[in-house]
Amino acid sequence: MTLPIGMAIIGLVICAVFAFTAIRELRRDQPGHARNAAMIHIAMVSMFVPFCIYVLIAWAP
Repeated sequence: MTLPIGMAIIGLVICAVFAFTAIRELRRDQPGHARNAAMIHIAMVSMFVPFCIYVLIAWAP
């Protein structure tokens, strides 16, 4: 496995963890810093996942 593929896989796993915790926080529906951070995390995940998938496709053997 090459380094870019490994990093893309690790990035997808980290995105899954961040998305899971952010969605859990957004379902609580309480205003405050945690909700704002969860909304930012969802936005970051939505931008980072396509990049990880692109790297997986581009570097596939």
